[in-house]
Amino acid sequence: MSAFVAVSYNIRHAVLDEGKDAWPRRRDAVFDLLEALGPDVLGLQESTGDQHADVEQRLSDYEWAGVADDPGSGEHNPVGVTGRFSRQGAETAWLSETPSVAGSVGWDASYARVVTQLRLQDTVTGREFAVLNTHFDHQGPTARAESARLLRERVDSLGCEAVVLGDFNARPGSQPYTILTGGSGDYDRPLADARARAGTVEGPETTVTDFASPDPGRELDHVFVTDGLSVDRYQVCDRVREDGRYPSDHLPVVAALRFEDG
Repeated sequence: MSAFVAVSYNIRHAVLDEGKDAWPRRRDAVFDLLEALGPDVLGLQESTGDQHADVEQRLSDYEWAGVADDPGSGEHNPVGVTGRFSRQGAETAWLSETPSVAGSVGWDASYARVVTQLRLQDTVTGREFAVLNTHFDHQGPTARAESARLLRERVDSLGCEAVVLGDFNARPGSQPYTILTGGSGDYDRPLADARARAGTVEGPETTVTDFASPDPGRELDHVFVTDGLSVDRYQVCDRVREDGRYPSDHLPVVAALRFEDG
């Protein structure tokens, strides 16, 4: 019972698609999939406006922070937690040179990007930990690298373990990924890819689809953990809809985590 499940899932902005992949035609599949996965901690990306209202209605057992389109919010990167966790605090930082300035666009990014950060207490183990959920810019290489540095600095500043979720738009071996996982002396606390630490790994080595099929070699969504968290299982879930298409253009990433001394 001490293990808990964290999921990161980019559910695709509702206004981007028409026809068979329009949000009203795929939202039930998104929710059915998430209910089947049963995460205790759920980090979403691109959950915006009316779309997130659908999320809150269907996934009503979760307490949400960083709700989309709310002033000072997580700018479409909300985090939902079950009743297993007591929320101790929540904040948003913008991925820019001025992280406390709402709406600030950093470096060469195309849009304002943020990290939604929660501090939680686990009612089972009594342990406190942080969850950081983010979505790096898809076009700006400098913005992705600097966003990775900003995240490492935030993890360093924590006095507890951390789980970092998101769509990083960064493959393993890329500069942002290497900053996040590297052993550079610039940072005090190691951060590891949960896939690399997992006892069991399931699913494809990509997290991106074109709705019809997986896009090979595009492992852009990740879960990272600090040293005090072990990873029992890691999965990229490639379940499809009834019509054989994927619920989103990304696949959810699932990590079963456990405090190493718990």
